[in-house]
Amino acid sequence: MMESHHYEEANAMLTKVIGPVTSEWLEPKLPFVSRLYYSKLNQSSMVYLQWQGAQKLIRYQPDDFYLFYLPLDGMIEEEINQSSPFISSPEMAHLFTPQQKLVGRIDSKGQGISVCIPRQKLHQEMAKLLNHSLNKLIIFQTEVDLKTHFGYSFKELILFAWHATGQNSLFLSQLEQMMITAILENHSHNYSSLLCKPCKLASDRQVKLAQEFMQANLENAISLGDIAAAIGVSGRSLQRAFAKYCGCSPLQFLRQLRLDALHQELKTGITPDSNITDVMLKYQFSHLGRCSQQYQERFGELPSETLNPKFRR
Repeated sequence: MMESHHYEEANAMLTKVIGPVTSEWLEPKLPFVSRLYYSKLNQSSMVYLQWQGAQKLIRYQPDDFYLFYLPLDGMIEEEINQSSPFISSPEMAHLFTPQQKLVGRIDSKGQGISVCIPRQKLHQEMAKLLNHSLNKLIIFQTEVDLKTHFGYSFKELILFAWHATGQNSLFLSQLEQMMITAILENHSHNYSSLLCKPCKLASDRQVKLAQEFMQANLENAISLGDIAAAIGVSGRSLQRAFAKYCGCSPLQFLRQLRLDALHQELKTGITPDSNITDVMLKYQFSHLGRCSQQYQERFGELPSETLNPKFRR
């Protein structure tokens, strides 16, 4: 955590974590304070910023990462590349693309979380989903309405990830991957039409190969793009094939395999040095409450009710 009551020092702190910033303090007669908390997710980073004191800010979005800003309190009026201004607020988040010039007027008081996602990581995942390399930068629609299903779900994912980083979660890589997949598949960008474009259906043989790949990676953090790349098809093709042959998406099928593995391990017994939480985490279930709910829906009982009595504590 970094805290400063000096404007220039606060700018230096912010520059260190999100890139070069030029700003002007608009309320020099009032006390200024800035608190900044920084955490690593995996390759991505998260920054919680709390401030007091209105400012005008100018920054060039660095070339090497995308920045998602989730406002928790306060408002920021911003322009991108001299376009019409828009407002970020607790109802409207923003996703900034590399190389954009941002000019913003920041409220006199507020707080928010920024997620910095490496450009290379995001582009690699998109290439897996499309099954071919990218020839241009991914450019996202800037505004993210937090009242929509995607916006609300993504906000909850970020808040969960932020608390997980503070607790040194073992599954930061999985949480990062969930964020990237959610953005690419659910938020509008210049490749969206290609992701939705009709494509050749993966064969039933390729679906079986995908299932074998999943079975071999139940304990590893894998994405839809990883599964598709492993068998040489696009993510869209694989999704359509699973819908036809399995009646679900690839990631839903993977979750079922992991629930089955969890059920079998609890049923046959676990070592005394372990507990139910350890086994859930082993199979990549980072949200334990949701895992218990899904487990009960699938097997009609809670994980604690399945556990072999001789291993219960």
